[in-house]
Amino acid sequence: MSMALNALCLHTFLRLLTLNLPGIRIGRRTRPTSVVAYADDVTIFVNSVVVLAIIEEAIRIYERASGTRLNHRKSKDLAVGS
Repeated sequence: MSMALNALCLHTFLRLLTLNLPGIRIGRRTRPTSVVAYADDVTIFVNSVVVLAIIEEAIRIYERASGTRLNHRKSKDLAVGS
């Protein structure tokens, strides 16, 4: 994904998730982390079932606002909703 697409599209989605998810601590980080992204892959840390509803709502908001469809069924590690 190009830097322009990342800035316009993916960054907005990641920011929405970061603001709404409780996050977990990784190592000695001072701020909790809920989302990690590299290139066009996104990892979301889920520590409760309640968080899944927040993620689904964020995906719906992002798709409506951007006119895009996220490929969230692609992951081999996706265990919920398969």
